[in-house]
Amino acid sequence: MIKIELFKSIIGQEKLNQDLSVLSKLAFDIEKQKNKVIKSNVGGFNSGSIDSSLVSNLTKDILYFGNIFGKNFNLKEKLKLSNIWININRFKDSNMQHTHPFSKISGVFYVKVPNNSGNLVFINPHRIEHFLTVDNFNEFNSETWSFTPKENILYLFPSWLEHRVNMNLSKKERISVSFNLI
Repeated sequence: MIKIELFKSIIGQEKLNQDLSVLSKLAFDIEKQKNKVIKSNVGGFNSGSIDSSLVSNLTKDILYFGNIFGKNFNLKEKLKLSNIWININRFKDSNMQHTHPFSKISGVFYVKVPNNSGNLVFINPHRIEHFLTVDNFNEFNSETWSFTPKENILYLFPSWLEHRVNMNLSKKERISVSFNLI
C-alpha cells in the first residue's frame, strides 16, 4: 500500500556549544533588574523581550539553525529574530499550553536543566481522542510528545504548534532562553 503522510509537524533539535555559565549569570542578573512578565508562565520568571545583543553568540546560532529549519516550510524570505527572552523556573513552576502567534518559527534553548525539572511537551494538532485504545503510541497516534530537555540543546518548532512545559519538580532552577522568528 502507498502511504501518503499529510499535515506533518516537525521539531528541530540541535546541540550547540554556548558558554552556559555566562548565560546562567546573565539570566540571574536580568532577573534582579527586571520585573517578571506573565505570559504562559505559572510562577517562575519570564524577562519579557531582552536586547538580543546580550546573547549575540546564541542569537547567531538561533538565526543560522532557524533558517535551515525554516527551509522545511519553503519560506520565501530569510527569517529574522522578532524577540528573545529568558525563563527561570523554580520548584513547581511551569508553562501553560500555548502557541506563539504572529511568528513563523519559535524555539527554546536550554541553559540549565536539573533532573526532573519539567519536560517540553508538544500537543498533536489533530484531535485524536478515539485513538487512545492502541497497543503502542507513536508519532502518528499520540496526543502529546515529550522531550526531556538537556543543557546546550536548541529546539525549533513551527510557532502554531501548541506546547507546554511541565512542572519543575527539582529544587534547582531550570533556565532557558525562548525566542520567535519572523
